[in-house]
Amino acid sequence: TSANWDTAQTVTVTGVDDNLVDGTQNSTISISVVDVISDDTFDAVASQTFSASITDDDVAGFTIVELEGSTAVDESGTTDTFTVVLNAQPSSDVALTITSSDTGEATVTSLITFTSANWDTAQTVTVTGVDDDLIDGTISSTLTVAVLDSISDDDFDGVADQTVSVSTTDDDIAGFTVTETEGSTSVTEDGGTDTFTVVLNAEPLSDVVLSIISSDTGEATVTSSLTFTSANWDTAQTVTVTGADDDLIDGTVSSTTTISINDASSDNNFDAVADHTVSVTTVDDDVAGFTVAETEGSTGVTEAGGTDTFTVVLNAQPDSNVVLSIISSDTGEATVTGTVTFTPANWDTAQTVTVTGADDDLVDGTVSSTTTISVVDAASDNNFDGVADQTVSVTTTDDDVAGFTVAETEGST
Repeated sequence: TSANWDTAQTVTVTGVDDNLVDGTQNSTISISVVDVISDDTFDAVASQTFSASITDDDVAGFTIVELEGSTAVDESGTTDTFTVVLNAQPSSDVALTITSSDTGEATVTSLITFTSANWDTAQTVTVTGVDDDLIDGTISSTLTVAVLDSISDDDFDGVADQTVSVSTTDDDIAGFTVTETEGSTSVTEDGGTDTFTVVLNAEPLSDVVLSIISSDTGEATVTSSLTFTSANWDTAQTVTVTGADDDLIDGTVSSTTTISINDASSDNNFDAVADHTVSVTTVDDDVAGFTVAETEGSTGVTEAGGTDTFTVVLNAQPDSNVVLSIISSDTGEATVTGTVTFTPANWDTAQTVTVTGADDDLVDGTVSSTTTISVVDAASDNNFDGVADQTVSVTTTDDDVAGFTVAETEGST
């Protein structure tokens, strides 16, 4: 006004915030007379300008927020997430790569892109646990979030990478699985075999050695050991069980095969694994009985006291003594050894029975009789009680000749 014209008035210049990373910007402030409402004398006064610089307060960068403050997954394929958002508005797109330091433990969303429109909207990155077969406990890996310079706003090129630590919980448990053929294991004493298979439940870091022991090698023998490596751990290996022959009449016998970790030679992760047992039945092939063998295939004697022999031997080992009685059907023609006794020690040693011709005065020619060999049940191992009698046919050759003898008194008549 005409009153204050010579009093300086202050013009305040105020910076205006934006979200762009645009550095220091210069703008021009123009001061000019508003002719329509001013003293006409000032209408021709030229406008004046000065330059104002505006310093940017927006810094290129991004912020990561982890759910519940940490990121954890497990090998069963569970997921966790974290979010990423830009700290300032870009002039053009900004692409962020997300890489895992160990894709064998965790995988992630590989790329997210922000535009000048969505830069301040947080985007979610999903982390997924990856299954392996190793018994490796909880493993930590690192996720790196970085600006992909080649396709991003140049203002973000210098932004430092950021990392997220991920823990992956192991779901692999040391152990092994035994599978019996047809669900059971049975062999016979004649060397019959059966099999079962063994396979590890998880991949070891070093070799795992299994020892296989039979509780009764007199009934069944087994493959002594198996070795699994980190290469073949999931390939089933076969254990062969073989029946062992004995001479005892012991019926079907059960034994136990134990599979256990050989701690000293195995991955320590497997040291605490419990033993596994397989029940094995061994079917007996021994039958109570005895065998008679005649010399030259037949038995013959003469009345003059001639002898012949046959042998007797048991077919299986008894638990206690076995007594055989030997009886002639006609002691007037032939006599025999009365009994023979076998023990658990001499059961397989043949014993000789002697048949002796008995003299009579009859002119009866060659006479056949029967010698019967039978188990004396009351004095023998019960396993032999039902054994059938056996017989030997004996021929006795007569030494009597029809005729008569004349004796003169005093040698003459």
